Amino acid sequence: MIISSQWSLVWGLACVVFALILSHFLYKRSVLKDSERLRKVLFFLRFSVVLILSFFLLKPYIIQNKLSKERPIVNIGVDNSTSMLANADSLLVRQNIQQKIDKLTEELSEKYQVQVFAFGESVQRTNRFDFSHKKTDIHAFFNELSDFYKNRNVAANIILSDGIYNSSINPVYANYSFDGPLYTLMVGDTSQKKDLQIANISCNDISYLGNTFPLKVGVMAQNCQQENVAVTIWNEGVKLAEQTETVNEENELLLFDFKLSSMHVGVQKYDVKVAFLQNESNIQNNQQATYIDVLESKEKLLLISDKTHPDIRAVTEAIETNENYELTQLSLSEFDGNYSPYSLVIFFHTKGANIEIPSLYFVGNQLPAGFVDWVSLTNSQSTNEIEAIYAPFSLFTLNEDWKKWILQLPPVYSHHSRISFNSQHSDLFYQRLMGIETNRPIFSFGKVNGQRQGICFVEGLWKWRLFEYSTNKNHQYFDELINKSIQYLSVKEDKRPLRLKYENILSENNLLSIQAEFYNSNYELITDSDISLVISDENGKDYTYTFNKKETSYFLEVDNLKNGDYNLLAKTNFNGNEFIYNGQFSVKPLDIEKMNTKANHQSLYSLSKKYNGKSYYLSQESQLLNELNTIKASTISYATKSKSDLINLKWISFLLFVFLTIEWFIRKRITNI
Repeated sequence: MIISSQWSLVWGLACVVFALILSHFLYKRSVLKDSERLRKVLFFLRFSVVLILSFFLLKPYIIQNKLSKERPIVNIGVDNSTSMLANADSLLVRQNIQQKIDKLTEELSEKYQVQVFAFGESVQRTNRFDFSHKKTDIHAFFNELSDFYKNRNVAANIILSDGIYNSSINPVYANYSFDGPLYTLMVGDTSQKKDLQIANISCNDISYLGNTFPLKVGVMAQNCQQENVAVTIWNEGVKLAEQTETVNEENELLLFDFKLSSMHVGVQKYDVKVAFLQNESNIQNNQQATYIDVLESKEKLLLISDKTHPDIRAVTEAIETNENYELTQLSLSEFDGNYSPYSLVIFFHTKGANIEIPSLYFVGNQLPAGFVDWVSLTNSQSTNEIEAIYAPFSLFTLNEDWKKWILQLPPVYSHHSRISFNSQHSDLFYQRLMGIETNRPIFSFGKVNGQRQGICFVEGLWKWRLFEYSTNKNHQYFDELINKSIQYLSVKEDKRPLRLKYENILSENNLLSIQAEFYNSNYELITDSDISLVISDENGKDYTYTFNKKETSYFLEVDNLKNGDYNLLAKTNFNGNEFIYNGQFSVKPLDIEKMNTKANHQSLYSLSKKYNGKSYYLSQESQLLNELNTIKASTISYATKSKSDLINLKWISFLLFVFLTIEWFIRKRITNI
């Protein structure tokens, strides 16, 4: 142990001198002439107190050299997922695994420092297992070993598992840096038994009320030759459809293609069920649910034109690739003048009316001036062949490849009129005429009376779509250009003061993250009031929360939600008015552990071989113990230095208190001092 200080210890002499002078001044020879011994005692007490207190001003500390010994470490990881109990009597398996681990821990503890972990959805340090985790992440456990036990005195690592992983990456193909060999204790059944398993469900995320949508189901049949497999689709307890296929091969993937109708608005749960077979080994993977958000209707678009033009065909085909849009094409004579059913009106080479809905204009060579308020055109009969050049644009985003793709596009045609803008606007692509770059836009977007409007100033867009197909065999870029433009124009601005943003469908055990925004009468974001939230489950049970505040918004995270359908109600009061937001969401069950219950011992063999260990069955734990006893491992000593402030020593404070108390008591008894 070494005593040092932040100031030079030479100042310690000054502390001694100061303590001597002060003590001498108080208890000089003229004091207590009748009791020289008592005077010396008081002198010593005062000298000690002053010396210690003044020495503390130098910020002294103690440096201690400590020798630590670390026994060799054995890490044991136990798969705590539900698949561990899938192939046998769950109670017996649970007890057997617990007993084996307790025995291993007890016997290894005589020689090793044993650390026991449970892994599945997460990694926990525990020696008790409930096998309740709904997914298996072996990769996370190996990362834990690499992070916390690298360069430690690790003698061995043991993993007890069925080898099934269904989260994160395949641990066989990853490289980990933990120390010590890896031994695997294998459990589970690897035999191929009769089993039907829902391999996949394919469907759209959204549908529209009254529409028909496809739902495709893949069923993997193992050892079910000549069996009839029946698949049914259910919604709210009602069977919607059923199909049957016959299995012909030992391992065969059966495909079922259903056409279903959207009958109810909101997030709909569709249960896919495969009928059980006699003597089927695992019926937990015969049922699975999928969720579809059914919207009330598609966005209705109207295209008005009195002529035929190849650009119309190109634009309409691009729009029809987006299932969210329903396009109606009419001539002026056919249109009855009712714009209210539509979210967007496209005027092609015709002058539009003064309407209070978004609109998109495709300009023709003979278009009359004054067709919109925010743009002025001088009428011209002549056209120029122009090329498109990329320009910065912020209203919506296009694929980054557009910067290169636009340079390959063939030229289009633009009328030779002067364009002037009367209000703020944003331009998408500029025109290059005879190699000279201009600021004449190809597309331009503005706003009139709160309604978004767009203008296309060129003809010949059909050439872009045709060129893309001849080059790339698809229309990806052109369709994106048209649909992103329409999406920007047709989107309805949310004017509600209270708004919530959250996922409508999430998986069990995932957090529900909700962001809330509240606007005042000037549509400024404020956080002056508190927002409460009530979440109601299918049984009518309510859960109440209060949003946390950020600078300009609110946020809330809710966990531990079970699978099912939920309603939510957000409320806030501001300036004597109540504002309400209603919504709904669904939590779908996490069933991936049920999908595959066949043990994967091959992966455990591969891991043991890769990390210089061996594989054993659970019943061979005695052989594993013998193997571990052959490992040459020794206790490692570590020399460490510790630094602590001297003032933190409690006994010094106690000593000062005792000295001052004794001095006070003596002085109190001797009143002449």
